Amino acid sequence: MKTLVAFSLICVSSCASQDNTSPCRSPQKISVDQRCYKGNGLALTASEYGTSPSSFEWSVYALKDTAQILGFTPQDLKIKINTANELIIPDSLATNSQRLIVTVATNCQGELKRSIYYAFIKTQSATDSCTVWQPQHGF
Repeated sequence: MKTLVAFSLICVSSCASQDNTSPCRSPQKISVDQRCYKGNGLALTASEYGTSPSSFEWSVYALKDTAQILGFTPQDLKIKINTANELIIPDSLATNSQRLIVTVATNCQGELKRSIYYAFIKTQSATDSCTVWQPQHGF
C-alpha cells in the first residue's frame, strides 16, 4: 500500500511539472530590429517556440523589389543556416535588398517544425531621415 501511495505521488508531481512547460513547437513570431539601420547587420529574432529546441534552421530569401505579386524563387534563397533563435543578416544582403522573405524551423528532438513565411521591407522612416526595416503586412 505504501508503495502504491508513493508511486501515485511521484506520478502526480511529475505530471504537474510537465503542465508548467510549453512543448517545443514551430516559432509563432519572427521580428526584425526596427531601429534606424546603420549598416551593422540586421537582427531577426524567432520567438514563442516553446521549450528546448536544439537548434533553429533559418531560410532567408532576398528580393530587389517590394512587389508582392512577383513572388520569389529558389534562386532568391541567400541564407540557409542552423543557428540560435537570433540571426544577423549581413550588411551586404541587407543593403542590396528591398525585401526579405524569412522562415525558421525549430529542431524539436530531430523533427523540424517550420514557421509561416514572414516578409520584411526596407523603407524610409517617417520621423527621421534613416532607413528602417519593418514587417510587410498582407504577405
